[in-house]
Amino acid sequence: MESFTSTVKSQVFYLDGFDAKGAIISVSICYWYENSARSSWDAFMPPRVLESALYKTLEEFPVLAGHLKADASNRIYIDVDKDNLNMPVYTDTCCEVEYSTMQESGFNIHKLPIDMGSKCGVPAPSGLVGGRIVPAHFRIVRFKDNSGVLVYSRIAHYITDGYGYTQFMNRWAEVSRWMQQSQDANAAPLPERQYIHDRAFHAAYRTKQATALEPKVIDSLTTRTIFSRWLAWVAPETRARIFKATSGATDNTCSFFHISSKQMEDIRTSVQKHAPEGIRYSMHDIFTAYVTIVVGQAKEKVSTDWWSKPIPAAIRAIFGNRLGKPVDFEPGSDVNTRTRLSHPDANKFMGNMVIGKSIVVPPEQFQTEPTAEALSTIALSVHKAISTVDEQYASQIGYLLDKEPDSYMWSTFCSTRSGNKIAISNQSRFAHYSVDFGAGIPSMVRH
Repeated sequence: MESFTSTVKSQVFYLDGFDAKGAIISVSICYWYENSARSSWDAFMPPRVLESALYKTLEEFPVLAGHLKADASNRIYIDVDKDNLNMPVYTDTCCEVEYSTMQESGFNIHKLPIDMGSKCGVPAPSGLVGGRIVPAHFRIVRFKDNSGVLVYSRIAHYITDGYGYTQFMNRWAEVSRWMQQSQDANAAPLPERQYIHDRAFHAAYRTKQATALEPKVIDSLTTRTIFSRWLAWVAPETRARIFKATSGATDNTCSFFHISSKQMEDIRTSVQKHAPEGIRYSMHDIFTAYVTIVVGQAKEKVSTDWWSKPIPAAIRAIFGNRLGKPVDFEPGSDVNTRTRLSHPDANKFMGNMVIGKSIVVPPEQFQTEPTAEALSTIALSVHKAISTVDEQYASQIGYLLDKEPDSYMWSTFCSTRSGNKIAISNQSRFAHYSVDFGAGIPSMVRH
């Protein structure tokens, strides 16, 4: 830790609307590593190396040791104070559970006899660290008889998005490998990398060239309520406590479904036969279409079952069948805009640059069997919607998010005000399965 604390400089990183919009949640991922050879502690992801490598990596990611604050005009910023650092929480523990047991459970983190603190995705103040918002938590869990290791990492979303998250994790892993190899006199030096944290980068690519935004998008970024204004102006710690309390009242039960790459490729091959000429569906187009049909029907069944109960049915009889009528389903896809920009350093920027792009799917399209033809219809809508996100589109979204100090908060409200939505985070395009700490890539990566 001293290598970082003795070299870090005091600096301030002002956040923009993209960062603030995600300030109420965090990105958390579990990386599972099996020690099939039952290598020794010193050979398989050694504790000392992982911890030392983390603090060396922080030298390139100082934002992970800053305090989240707001100035008099309510602009949110990260204050990295070398004399008062807000260090990530790091723990390395052992448990009496075999790695194979976790493997058999489908890598269910809730089966661990350890509270991982993963039930709430809000980067809220923790009583263990003085009530402050901690930017990151890293927890290493070593399984019985050194049979495997779990690396659990949670980083506040206001610091970075999924892309920046994997850049950090891969750098941490790269430094770990280098530290283990550096004992060799002929070892190569640590490769140099460049990471941009200054949010002024947005000004380098934004264009004033107008582009058409959907009415719903404009509404979500320009409409205000008294509550959203108030919530945007309270202290970051207060806002975090409010969101933690509301998220804790929600059933956050998760389910894990596994579809092999071969199965998805077979589905894509079948669906592609129904695509218009010149259109090539991505795996994400197909996956989003499949999830839309499955989840859309599940939500519709829940609604139908509720309206069939005696009291709701009586209300419906009085006011007509409009109540409980099937409504459109809105899947949203996260688009990494770095790949859509002409700026040569876009992939070096570690701030938030992901835009959620929604499509509207009418009931007749998702209330059907997931045939190749039905999937193609939805996949085409997804493909066309995502293709509209370009430099001009990202610029317009950014201008609207930064127009007012509370623009981001109303956008956050709009993303949750309808229950017939689902957000699909396209993590498959991020480099999770290249996070190798020196013992090979993970056997499983899970949220």
